[in-house]
Amino acid sequence: MAATKRILLLGLGAAAIGAISYSTLQRPTELVLTGIVTTDDVVVSPQVTGQLSKLLVSEGDSVQRDQLLAVLAADELDADRAFFAHNEEGAADQAQETQAGLHYLEQQTEGQIRQAEATLAETVAQHDEVAANLAHAKLTLERDEALLKGGGISVQDVDLARTTYIVSVSREAAAQKQIIAARSTLELARSNAQQVLAKRSAVSVAERQQAAAAAQTAKADVRLRYTELHAPIAGIVDVRAARVGEVVTPGQPVLTLIDPDDLWVRADVEESYIDRVRVGDRLTVRLPSGETHEGTVFYRGVDAAFATQRDVSRTKRDIKTFQVRLRLDNKERRLAVGMTAYVVLPLTATAPAGAPKS
Repeated sequence: MAATKRILLLGLGAAAIGAISYSTLQRPTELVLTGIVTTDDVVVSPQVTGQLSKLLVSEGDSVQRDQLLAVLAADELDADRAFFAHNEEGAADQAQETQAGLHYLEQQTEGQIRQAEATLAETVAQHDEVAANLAHAKLTLERDEALLKGGGISVQDVDLARTTYIVSVSREAAAQKQIIAARSTLELARSNAQQVLAKRSAVSVAERQQAAAAAQTAKADVRLRYTELHAPIAGIVDVRAARVGEVVTPGQPVLTLIDPDDLWVRADVEESYIDRVRVGDRLTVRLPSGETHEGTVFYRGVDAAFATQRDVSRTKRDIKTFQVRLRLDNKERRLAVGMTAYVVLPLTATAPAGAPKS
């Protein structure tokens, strides 16, 4: 009986040792994280309110950058553009007419000033001639009066000299008045230069009005271009969020695009293992089909997310997670947004491939 018990105890000990050895040998060497393939959607939306008149692509279509995707009805904006274009033409005509009037006034004023200066110069010259004749007549009269006292000349000669002097005085006075009139004419011509300045100011105002009208036309052209929705990136149409005939508002999604070359796998790593993941690490990613790819970690969350598990050990703590993102090559278009992807995180002491050495 004692021998039987001893054999039983030895058997139980061997079984315990075997269980411990088996548990040690079966300790996991890797952690499989369930992730999802995702990307950033690019929303195509209008900048003006309008009715969607054309939708030129369907979901799944490939589009190129700047390709026309949709068109809004543009009747009101067309009318605005035509109105501002007519205003611009009217302002241009007004500016041209004002400019022509300024040019004519400048030429006319310049001609009047030159003519008035020439007339004044001629009048002054005539006055000088008359003044010289007056001085000669005065000397002649004085000489004849002196000769008359000595009896060397007749009274008739003195009367003739006196008459000539009186006529010369009258002519000199008339010449003086002509000089005054010529100077007045010149001052009047020069005063017209003030009208030229006023006309130049009017031209400046007309040019500014023309520029304002042109700016309004340019603004109308810009708003008219807003009725065409173009692809901001090359990619694939993911969702059509509006239908032809609907009235859409600024910022309202009409289409969403995705770039198939800009997909990544997003997975959550428990805080117990996040220290094993670093930016630049290359990890194995397994698709649902069993095909494997190598992904490169380009993002590791800085802040922990909400707790996803509850530790039931004596610590009784919440187990939080950190988000990691891995970039995969998608040239063969095997990845699709929303696809499940399994990220294999090694748990051995050996660092993952591509990890920087300490």
